[in-house]
Amino acid sequence: MKVKILSYVLSFLLFCIIWVILHYTFENLANPYKGLICAGMTAILSPRIRTYETQSGKQLQVKWIFSRKVYTI
Repeated sequence: MKVKILSYVLSFLLFCIIWVILHYTFENLANPYKGLICAGMTAILSPRIRTYETQSGKQLQVKWIFSRKVYTI
């Protein structure tokens, strides 16, 4: 549960950072376009969380584009 909340917070922060970068880089870009670009970039750059069933119970797997290693929690 904590990992999912952390993932949502990280995605929100990533969205805000991309928004600020676009806001100061492209001042004439309309807000709907900024939102679409930010949402697409956030979807690509955010960590992926998967739940899978093992014999010992459910486990979470976190995979991120910036890390080659897959983290199992």
